[in-house]
Amino acid sequence: MDLFRQKTVKWLKGNWVLLVISVSGLVLRLLGLINIRLAGDNVIFWSAARSIVETGKLPLLGPSASVNANFHLGPAYYYFLSIPYFLGSGNFNFAIVFSAVINSFSIPLLYLVSRSWFSKGDSLKITALFAFSSYIVSVQSFPWNPYFLPFLIILSLYFIVKINEKKYFFFPLLCMVWGISIQLHATALFLLPVFAYLLPLKKISVKQYLLGLTAFLIVNSSWLYVNLTTNFSQMKEAILIFSSGPTGNCTFSYWLLNHGHGERCFAYLRNTLFAFRFMTMSLFNSENMILVFSAMIITILYFIKAQMSEKKILLVWLGIPIGLFLFYSSGIYLHYFLILTPLPFFLLVKLLAKLNKFGRKGILLGKAIIILTIILNIVGYIYSLQFIRG
Repeated sequence: MDLFRQKTVKWLKGNWVLLVISVSGLVLRLLGLINIRLAGDNVIFWSAARSIVETGKLPLLGPSASVNANFHLGPAYYYFLSIPYFLGSGNFNFAIVFSAVINSFSIPLLYLVSRSWFSKGDSLKITALFAFSSYIVSVQSFPWNPYFLPFLIILSLYFIVKINEKKYFFFPLLCMVWGISIQLHATALFLLPVFAYLLPLKKISVKQYLLGLTAFLIVNSSWLYVNLTTNFSQMKEAILIFSSGPTGNCTFSYWLLNHGHGERCFAYLRNTLFAFRFMTMSLFNSENMILVFSAMIITILYFIKAQMSEKKILLVWLGIPIGLFLFYSSGIYLHYFLILTPLPFFLLVKLLAKLNKFGRKGILLGKAIIILTIILNIVGYIYSLQFIRG
């Protein structure tokens, strides 16, 4: 017992900053209880959870896509939501708490992932920026199927780190989590080439590949069953999403001032801007177009000037999804780019590290930017609690 206590005290002394960040991040996410109400899509989702708990009938399909009501994801989110429904006897507040707690595990997980690529100090900065990001907090406090993607992506990255440490039994778990991610939002498919790049593919055994494929097929079995028994109806609907649809007002000057969620104009530029809009929202809680264009220019300059060894992973992670989005012209929404989590925080810390070459003043300036960014995000999120979400 004394040995356990000594190890606990030692761990707390070495990780107290991470503990404070994690607990604070959890508290912020739990504040969603103040302004989140059962409304919108969640009325349907909560009803599905009730049906699972009260009747025991398991749905074979899940939520429909926002751009095509005939295309449905897998039912994993309904099963997940049935847990807080059961625990809370139908009280939706339990779903908010459940979401906040589960999603908060992504905070220490992100630190563990970051430590494989960054120093301890930079990893703590990345973790703090993520934990206190107003946009990420608002996402991780709200029970909605796409909003669990950041947690699952970070969990997947953790498994990838372990696989690179020759712990190959994590590969089937990675396949299972990725299979669930696709059911939460189809954009998770775009992560396949990114994950493949990060994995030591040649070192994974045939046995592990077979186990991984089995895990993936099992978690998606109901969705696959529906396709096989309905002449591939869901796959056909998915293909329709990528076909060109009707456009809106496509006058470029009007579009620059008024473009937003659900639009169908200037897809190539629109999709790329949405990727950088996701970055500015994640980092600065802002969709200001000047800031978005500035973020895009600064990022491009970084990739041009940085050495390949430094930028390779970040370039692949940003470039592949954006490249795949160039084939998508249907309506677009900001949450489609949650698959880039936690890339914005990696990039900002990498960029601020460039200030170190200016000596002590540069180091202090970098720390000041981190602290100011965190403070503005916390204030912004607390201010947003006065507005009802549902």
